[in-house]
Amino acid sequence: MGNKEKIEKWLHQLDVDLFGVAGMSLYDEDVTGIGSLTTRDLPYAVSFGLVLSGGVLDTLEDGPTQLYLHHYRQLNYRLDMIGYFLGRSIEREGFRAIPFAASQVVDWKNQRGHINHKKIGVMAGLGWIGRNNLLVNPRFGSGARYNTVLTDMPLEIDRELDENCGECRACIDACPAGAIKNDRHEFDHHGCYDMLSRFRKERNIGHHICGVCVKMCRGYR
Repeated sequence: MGNKEKIEKWLHQLDVDLFGVAGMSLYDEDVTGIGSLTTRDLPYAVSFGLVLSGGVLDTLEDGPTQLYLHHYRQLNYRLDMIGYFLGRSIEREGFRAIPFAASQVVDWKNQRGHINHKKIGVMAGLGWIGRNNLLVNPRFGSGARYNTVLTDMPLEIDRELDENCGECRACIDACPAGAIKNDRHEFDHHGCYDMLSRFRKERNIGHHICGVCVKMCRGYR
């Protein structure tokens, strides 16, 4: 069994919905928190995702709810544990692996984590960045959350998808902040964050989340 087949088997046992492999030589952002190691030491990234509950997403109307918050947190916890178990499985094979947190902000000014899971997902062939500034998968839309494990285990790299949102604009009118534009490069990051901050305070959410555009972007399942 090849290394990638082993990864697929392990992730299947952990009930992961989708995964892909990216080569870090093309990753053009900083990876923080990995000490003296670099992406040359860990040249492969395993990107994997779990799909949000369609039932929970259907309960959303004009913003986040306590139910959605709980579901969001539980998926992040599960993704963190999957990253841990995948990393340990790789280490048992004699290779290095570093699992990251699915949702951890280490740079609040620029709203960044240790690594950009969305960009890794795009590089791993799992989707593209949509008008809503989220990773859009052909099957699941934006209805999945992702995590990443870096490793030096030699793996076959997946190709990026040559796809986009096409004529779909379902998320634009639904966005409470009006942050989503026809051109994805014009996404209003500040407007989105301001709305998330408002939700966090007014709805006692305690987290910068919304979910409305995720509900509208459900792919082809």
